[in-house]
Amino acid sequence: MSFRSTRVVLTSSFAAAGLICLASSAFAHGTMTTPASRVYACFQGNPENPTNPACAAAKALAGSQAFYDWNGINQANANGNHQAVVPDGTLCSGNNPTFRGLDLNRSDWQTTPIQPDANGRFTFVFKATAPHATRDWRFFVTREGWTPGSPLRWADLQEFCTLGNTPLSADGTYRLQCPLPQRTGQHVIYNTWQRADSTEAFYTCMDVRFEGGSTPPASQWQDAGPLTARGDLPVGTVLALRVFNASGNDVERVEATLGSGETAAAQWPLVLARKVNGASQHARVGVLSNGTITPTASATGNRVYLKEGNRFQLDTRVPDPGTPSPGGDFDYVYPAGIGSYVPGQTVVKGSDGRLYACRPFPEGAWCNVNADAYRPGVGAAWRDAWVPY
Repeated sequence: MSFRSTRVVLTSSFAAAGLICLASSAFAHGTMTTPASRVYACFQGNPENPTNPACAAAKALAGSQAFYDWNGINQANANGNHQAVVPDGTLCSGNNPTFRGLDLNRSDWQTTPIQPDANGRFTFVFKATAPHATRDWRFFVTREGWTPGSPLRWADLQEFCTLGNTPLSADGTYRLQCPLPQRTGQHVIYNTWQRADSTEAFYTCMDVRFEGGSTPPASQWQDAGPLTARGDLPVGTVLALRVFNASGNDVERVEATLGSGETAAAQWPLVLARKVNGASQHARVGVLSNGTITPTASATGNRVYLKEGNRFQLDTRVPDPGTPSPGGDFDYVYPAGIGSYVPGQTVVKGSDGRLYACRPFPEGAWCNVNADAYRPGVGAAWRDAWVPY
């Protein structure tokens, strides 16, 4: 069953308003609005009489319903295996027949100008009509020399950014900051959003035009040495990558707290690398290939890259053994493990010493939002996410 957002909104009864809420929570999820995704650009450009010729062709092929369902390009059982469930030629539809018109090989899709900021980064904005705990956000861009209007294949894409679980902003969006690769002219940026609380994943095509500015070349990053994991770490461990200048003064500190499933020696470097690459102006962590630095799940495969003259130190702070640790009646001492909470299952110990259970889906998605308002037992909106246990 599907819902047309515009047509339902026009109904003024309270019953219809209830349907809107249910549709958003149960069926709707989101899409990129900055830059505008292909489907969202068509939705904004008059779904019934598209002004963009490519959108008009998509409507002629598959109807206008896809434009109203802009927030639902998904595969229910992806589980990170994106190339298996979304074959070449179906990337923009996510291999979802409702959206097959988005896969038309045309060069006249509406494009959005895009350029990096002074630090070579760009903030992607994803409008979330239903938030979810996230395993990863992955960003790809078509290779230099790709011809607009040609079929889109996985082999045409180069990954340039991977982020982990990201807090939902107060305006209901995810703000995803990534370094932009060097490109010229018209390209497609492709995004996958893999949920952590489900095997479901979402897919987004963005038609962009790289204009002005330039991403600092990969040569600005100097190899400062390996990020080596010498063993597993306990849940709640706080990792901090500290950057110092040539004089020994602190330049930057980026922290990551390990949750359940993130503590293995092959996993926690990936967790830290994603946090650093999403937040740092002075460091990158991962594997350098084709001008991009991409984190990998490995105890020894990641390296730290810094701007010339800087150096780094990794600080590790494990939970105090004298404080209560998870076990028995609860899974975590809040906020340890946030981003890994399972709706309807996870139990945490709050700052007030009491236990709280994460609400079932869909309300339980709010348990993973790292904001004071949802702090169990004490936040202004904690009851939206938690129930006393």
